[in-house]
Amino acid sequence: METTSQTPNPDPDSPIHEEGQATAEYALLTGAIALVITAVTAWAASTGKIARLLDLVFDHLARGIG
Repeated sequence: METTSQTPNPDPDSPIHEEGQATAEYALLTGAIALVITAVTAWAASTGKIARLLDLVFDHLARGIG
């Protein structure tokens, strides 16, 4: 019977290291996207653009119904 040991793979190009790298890249990308969305939302809220956009949408919907 052959036994295998769970020793770390010293090869930096192994799939084990690539999986960890992909997870780190995903986490960094997700954080960067969240930061951009937060910044754009804060800017739009301070300029009143969201309120105007919602007013236009609701006015359009009200005209379509009435």
